[in-house]
Formats: sequence, structure tokens, C-alpha cells
Amino acid sequence: MGFLDSFLNQLNDALSNAVDSALGTVNNSAAKTAQYMSPAPDSEKIRQGLGRFKIDMMKHSPFYGDILMKVSIIEDTSVRTAQTDGTCIRYSPFFFTQLKEGQRNYVILHEVLHILLMHWKRAGERDHRLWNVACDFVVNGIIDNMIWKLRSAAKIERPSVGCFLPYRYNGTSAEEYYARLLKENKGNTGNRVAFEGKPVVFRDDIIESDNMTEEEAAIVTAAIREMVNDVIKRRGTSGCMDVPSDILNLKETARRLPWNKLLAEFLTERVDEESSYFTPERKYIHMGLIVPGYGKIDDELQDIWAFVDCSGSIRKDELEKFMTQLYRIAKEFKCHFNIAFWDTKVKDIYKNVSDKEEILKCKPTHTGGTDINCIYSYLSENKIKPEVMIILTDGYFGELKLPIRNLRKKTILVISEKGREIDAKNNIGRLACL
Repeated sequence: MGFLDSFLNQLNDALSNAVDSALGTVNNSAAKTAQYMSPAPDSEKIRQGLGRFKIDMMKHSPFYGDILMKVSIIEDTSVRTAQTDGTCIRYSPFFFTQLKEGQRNYVILHEVLHILLMHWKRAGERDHRLWNVACDFVVNGIIDNMIWKLRSAAKIERPSVGCFLPYRYNGTSAEEYYARLLKENKGNTGNRVAFEGKPVVFRDDIIESDNMTEEEAAIVTAAIREMVNDVIKRRGTSGCMDVPSDILNLKETARRLPWNKLLAEFLTERVDEESSYFTPERKYIHMGLIVPGYGKIDDELQDIWAFVDCSGSIRKDELEKFMTQLYRIAKEFKCHFNIAFWDTKVKDIYKNVSDKEEILKCKPTHTGGTDINCIYSYLSENKIKPEVMIILTDGYFGELKLPIRNLRKKTILVISEKGREIDAKNNIGRLACL
């Protein structure tokens, strides 16, 4: 009985300790939650600091200063750190209490860049955590590149924790970083994210636009464009130094025409004089196409080249839409394609695809970075002179360096629905949309 009594006492003590430990954990968690949800003790100090930052930026970096004056910055205890949905910036007062004033300013500028670069809209069906990391690489890279100029004018300091590149940012798009992250983190779950073999801290600060209707997203996008346009008009180019071209290009975006209309225009130039736009083919009117009335096309176009972007920034649904559109064009017009897939090189070439069903079977076997110059190198090396050239892409294709003067009039640049906005002064060809 002595042994049994001793055993029961030990068991009772162990259970008591376990219960006390569990209750302590619960109490500590509750205390932390209460502290997190309660107003920060220096909320007014934070607001005053943000006000000073706005004024300093107005004086020394007018573009961003004006934008900061226009964007609502809201204290929100339900937010974990700071975030934006494209309409405003919300920050946790508890989180900001832990930061120095310069670090708070860095975070606010970080969110402003998310808004201007429309990262909230461009996510699509991408993995949310990897998209956030990719976008953070871009905005933090932009801030770090200009921080040394701003330090003498405004308090701004990089926070100790965040998604930072291990090297100087060079203008790479969020879509390209996402493609690299996706490849490297295949199979990773939770908040574990690695980049070039090193772990990065995942911070959930962009709210995707999934809860917006298309109409609401269009209104927000238009408001951002109007805001940028207004600032540039008032400040001029001298007040927009260090502003990425992707943001400046928001002020002047080309009108995107449906690309089947542009191709129709090209095809109809080959129609003989008996055809007339004054007697259009009625069966095309409901599609929004203006096609001349009965006449004949001398020959089918033998050299239509369709270059399909298959780089890492292209989503699966975008690629499917590209191929579906080629199918529809081939079906509507008596023409066939040479189809080539490209990223930094032109590969997977399908020549003289005339069967409409065969178009949908054309698929890329590779994916990588993006360099639109590879298309023109391929044409030059193979001495190809297309009658019409269609480039289907999301717009994130790097800088065009090769001379293409003779091809501009023959080129239709088709940008996917959620692709990058292209400057109206683009020098590649006619700009169109899916």
C-alpha cells in the first residue's frame, strides 16, 4: 500500500503541475491578446511622427509626399502589422510601438509602393505567401535604392525584420521573383519561404482584391491613375526623380484594342477593291468586328508568327487564354500560324499549324526568365520576315534593346487581362488586349 500511495501522490502532483502549466499558457496567451488588441500607449506620438514624415517628404521627395497626403493611413488594432488593399493603409498601433520612427516611415512608404504598383490587383491565382514575398522584394528594393538620398531629409530606416534581397534591386518584376520563389519552394508549407537557399520572413501585408467586384477594382485602379496623373501634372518630371517607370507610366496608358480587330484590319488590307467598309459583313458585327463585305483574299497569309510568352511570370490560365485566342482567330479567318514559345530564348516551335485543333495541342516544354529581345534575335538568325507578328505576353518582358524598325508596323503586342500596363509610347507595335 505504501508504494501505491506514493505512486498516486506523484501522479496527482504531475497532473496538478500539468494543469497549472496549461492554465498559465492560456493566461499568458490571453494577456498577450489583450495587449495586442488594446490601443498602443503612444498612438498620438505615432500619428504625430507620421505627420512629420508626410511634411518632410513633401519638401524633399514631392511625388511621394503628395501621394502620402492623398492616401488614408488608418490605425487598426485588428491588423497584425501593416497592410493595404489598394484603397488605404492600415497599421497596428501595437506593432508600430515596437518600431523606431524611421522604421515606421519605411513601412508606410513600403505600403504606398504596394498601392502604386497595384500588387493588390496583380496577385491573380498565385500562392498568397510567395506573392507577398516577391512584392516585398520589389518595394523594399526600391526604397533601399533611394534611402540614402532621403536620410538627410526625413527619418527613414529599414526595419530589422522583412523580406529583403541579398543584393541591390535591379528592376526585376514581382512576377519574375514569384516564378523563382515558386520553383525553389515547391513542397514548402506554412510560413517557411526560402530564396537562393536562405530563409526569408513572410509578412502578410497585401490584401488581395478577390473580395472586390471587377467594377470596384476598376474604380480603385482609375482612382490610383488619376492620383498619379494629378501629382505628375503639378510637380513635373523634376519632382518625380527616383520614381519607378512602372508607376510613372500609370499617367499615360495606351488604349488597348481587342487584338482580333487589329488582325482583322491587317487581313482586310489584302482584300481586293470590290470589298468595301461601307457594306460590312453582317455576321461579324455582333462580335465588334468591322470586316469588309464580300470580296476575296488573294491568298491565305503564309507567314503569321505568334510568339507566346511562357516565362515564369505567366500563369496557367493566361497561357490557356493565349492559345484559345489563337484557336479562335484561326477559326474565324482562313489563316494559319507559326507558333513559338519564348522566355529568354525561343523554343518549342510549331510551324504551319493550320488545323485549329492542333493549335490547342501546342505547348511549351520550358519556362524561365523573360527577355523579349530573344524574339528579334531568333527572327534575324533564321532570316524570317513575318507578314504579321503577334506577341502574347503579360508585359513583364524586360527592356527592348534590338532595333526593330521594320517590324513595328507588322507587330501586334497582346497584353493579358491582368498584365502590366504598357506606356502608350511603347515602340514595339500596336497595343492590344485579350
